[in-house]
Amino acid sequence: MPKNLIIFYTDQQRKDSLGCYGNPVAKTPNIDALARRGAMFQNHYAANPVCMPSRASFLTGQHLQSHRLIDNGFALSKNKATLPGVLAQKGYHTCSIGKIHLSPWGAPAETEYEESRAYWRTGKMDYWNGPYYGFKEVQLASGHGDACYANFGHYGRWVNENFKELAQRASEYGKGKTKQFGRSAIPLEAHHSTWIANQSIEYIKKNKDKPFCLYVSFPDPHHPFVTPEKYYNMFEGADFPAPHFKEGENDRKPFHYKRAMTEKQHPKDGGAHRPLEFTEKDWQVVRTATYGAISLIDHSVGRVLDCLRDQGLEDNTTIAFTSDHGDLMGDHYFLYKGPYPTRSLLNIPFIIADPDCAPRETGAVMSNVDAMPTLLDLLGVPIPPSVQGRSFKDVTEGKPEDKDHVALCSGWSKDSHLFYHHSIYGSRYRITYFPNQDDGELYDLEQDPYEFDNLYHDPKYRGLRDELMLRLLKELGRAEPHDLQAPAWW
Repeated sequence: MPKNLIIFYTDQQRKDSLGCYGNPVAKTPNIDALARRGAMFQNHYAANPVCMPSRASFLTGQHLQSHRLIDNGFALSKNKATLPGVLAQKGYHTCSIGKIHLSPWGAPAETEYEESRAYWRTGKMDYWNGPYYGFKEVQLASGHGDACYANFGHYGRWVNENFKELAQRASEYGKGKTKQFGRSAIPLEAHHSTWIANQSIEYIKKNKDKPFCLYVSFPDPHHPFVTPEKYYNMFEGADFPAPHFKEGENDRKPFHYKRAMTEKQHPKDGGAHRPLEFTEKDWQVVRTATYGAISLIDHSVGRVLDCLRDQGLEDNTTIAFTSDHGDLMGDHYFLYKGPYPTRSLLNIPFIIADPDCAPRETGAVMSNVDAMPTLLDLLGVPIPPSVQGRSFKDVTEGKPEDKDHVALCSGWSKDSHLFYHHSIYGSRYRITYFPNQDDGELYDLEQDPYEFDNLYHDPKYRGLRDELMLRLLKELGRAEPHDLQAPAWW
């Protein structure tokens, strides 16, 4: 029988939040064990620093220029070939459990977007379970923290039916009537991470005799930074790793870095800013809840993997673990996410455990555009011509790394055209260009791994800057759409 595929996908999780990536405080034994038996990528980068564009790149193998979901609030075209869609055509049963976010939650009901809260409230989605972007079956969980939206998605409906009081409280959180920070008001048995694991376990048991692709997508550890009490208590009083910042660093970067030190200039695109109102206690609560949420995700991943093993499927299943982007978490003084192409947001975990994988840690530079072709290649499924990424199957098998490969990141912004940017990350350098500011960033990642000292205007680096700008131009040319679907030939 063909190999199965399970993808564990989290929301707004930094690479350095896991024990296997060197975090001394994290409690992630199940994900760490997965990394030990597979390929763990140190230089895996998201195609965009916010949710929807990055998710679209992961599931289509295309850059933003091609799939055109360029920012949160847009919708991915239904004509795009997706990873689950390709597998469905090859006879796989494909299912998504949890968050998807390929169409906007805040869209009005008349758009009839399947993830629109307003459309769910009309009752027209009561009996919907897919198909959706290649997923034959969908069990949707949306919203963050305790705002699980009692009448939104399959998880919300489940809460509404089984936990009436919680559903009302969640509705108040969703409307902003109640502020929340730290411990979740939702008990562990009703939490979305628990529900996602429960549904995934039932799915595996039900579909064990057919090839399947299961997308297990957690809404955490995304803000508002809440987690059930048991997991919050695990980290209360912990000595967390310090954030990375350097006095005066943002004075030498494009103008919006400096403005974010005192202004909230990204209300529509992630909200990244310096939270001047935060006390040390507030920062401790944020980190405590975040680490707790990640530990609960790890426990949920472990439960799903235990089921896979119990069903005798472990040796015939490719497993991936990744996220859509990170959170600044105090790096460069900022919190949340936004149009900042930093490692804090773009350098995310990527782990592949495959029966044919060679256990290894690799420094190969990889983009989440490369994830779809890599997973298809591992499954022995042809890669469609619409895909712009390349397969890293050879790297997972232990073969030498391509030292010249780079990861392209592009970002648009609804807040201002001035934040529009393009970047490439290579094995040593990162260059970024903001076309509408005619300004940029350049970092030597070997000497300056936390991207403090911008070398873009340093005369000593002018030659290198020009060389990297030319490479960026070439990568942007390759990112343009090559799967044009015109309604007429002229």
